[in-house]
Amino acid sequence: MMFRLLLSGALIAAPATALAQSGPVSEKSEAQIVCELTSDCDAFNQELASRDKGALRDFSMIRKKGSAKPTVAAVVEYAAPKKRAVAAPGKRAYVATQPAVAAMAKPGQTTLPINFASGSASILPGSRAQAQRLANAIKQSSTSGSRFIVGGHTDSVGGREYNLELSNRRAHALVDFLVSNGVDRSRLQPEGYGFDKPLPGLTAKAAANRRVEIVKID
Repeated sequence: MMFRLLLSGALIAAPATALAQSGPVSEKSEAQIVCELTSDCDAFNQELASRDKGALRDFSMIRKKGSAKPTVAAVVEYAAPKKRAVAAPGKRAYVATQPAVAAMAKPGQTTLPINFASGSASILPGSRAQAQRLANAIKQSSTSGSRFIVGGHTDSVGGREYNLELSNRRAHALVDFLVSNGVDRSRLQPEGYGFDKPLPGLTAKAAANRRVEIVKID
């Protein structure tokens, strides 16, 4: 009996631990990066619309098997599509969904979870796809005439000088990756901020502060 209680407690505690380690920064598509950096959101709106259609289709299939009413999770950081009634002469009105528009707090900036090996400026294999999407976004026609700050950020594990130096090396490493994937180096300005700029609402020691921020200069 005691073993079962302990096992039950471990299963309940596990999701809470995972949640505590996760942060508000999630991986982003090439279209979303372009949208946030330039406010050119046509491609991202189409991506969201396609995603919504897929989600509705999946939930429709699930609903046929049960009586519970399905719910569709909202897209994090983005406003839900607005609906409007449309009626043709002599016909019944129907509801049409307008394209979703990104609700950006800071236009011209995107935050990405590009991770590096502990204490190193080596980009982890699992983050290379995200870095590649960033390179593709910066090479698009809507961003091709712009310059960007590539900002490296850390948590507060270790001293301030150590983290400033580490974040600077990581920013330069990401710039090197972008250049190796076709981005002109003159368009990129690497900066290391250490743990001086934690994410809003988080303490400097939060793991989610280990991130990269791309800021449009001009």
